[in-house]
Amino acid sequence: MNPTKREAPLTFTVCKYGSFLFTRAVGISARSALQEQVEAAAPVAMLIIDFAGTDAMTNSFTDEFLGKFYVSLAAGDVNADGVQLVGLNEETRDAVAVCLERRKQFAVDGDAHILIGDAEVLAETYERARSLGTFRTAALADALQVSLPNANNRLKRLVEAGALRRERTAVPERGGKEFTYSLP
Repeated sequence: MNPTKREAPLTFTVCKYGSFLFTRAVGISARSALQEQVEAAAPVAMLIIDFAGTDAMTNSFTDEFLGKFYVSLAAGDVNADGVQLVGLNEETRDAVAVCLERRKQFAVDGDAHILIGDAEVLAETYERARSLGTFRTAALADALQVSLPNANNRLKRLVEAGALRRERTAVPERGGKEFTYSLP
């Protein structure tokens, strides 16, 4: 039996751990609570991690909380189609960017609708995907003027980070797999 996907966004509030977040221990506690909340509500269409009320975070907290969470997300251990970070201020956005750049990861800033972290090549791809809405790989490849394998590689990374949703379409006559992509 397939559980029904939760269509309403699931929000995790970070400030309940304090306005200034530091230490790996606090990061572990927050990440564990986040993962438990997602597991209890899974499957989740959109997870919103809300940083409103959090004034600052150390690199150690951010890496333990968000860096390791995004590793789990990319590995498929988190049952959420999309993830957005909201309520970031300049201090917290910088901590997130440093953490994700070091781990070669990225996240969606849900307020600014941009990618944060290691997303230099993917920023243009994400922006083009947002403008296309719902699309197939060939449409994105044409829009970016890149090869299909290049577009597929970019899309894979965006899906792993929860920036895009991928749904399998009917099997094409020529065989193989075909997917439709959209914003979560």
